[in-house]
Amino acid sequence: MPRPQALELHLFVRDLDAARGFYSDLLGFPIVYESDWFLSLNAGNDVHICCNARREDYADHGAQGRGTKVEFRVADVDDLHRRLSRSGVPFDFAPEDKPWGLRSCGVRDPEGYRVWFSTPIPGAR
Repeated sequence: MPRPQALELHLFVRDLDAARGFYSDLLGFPIVYESDWFLSLNAGNDVHICCNARREDYADHGAQGRGTKVEFRVADVDDLHRRLSRSGVPFDFAPEDKPWGLRSCGVRDPEGYRVWFSTPIPGAR
């Protein structure tokens, strides 16, 4: 199989305004395209997050966050945790070292999807 050139993650949401507030306003991802029911954001390095709020699509695909986790690799997870905490974001867990070599923290987006932020631990495998 050829290597993918980009990644598009589609999240089915009930509230497009809340998704925009979380992914664009809070996390700072620029909006690439927006309609009355769809939002595409650039998460960097050919990664796009698409939020689909069309009712019939949500009825077919929406899982209210069950079974899905979105994970972003960031330069400094502790700094991001401090910044989001100051903004009042509730965390599922604060930064902690994971046995697989990442330091991670986690939140929930407005739809209930688990969103983790991770930084590789120097020297870990």
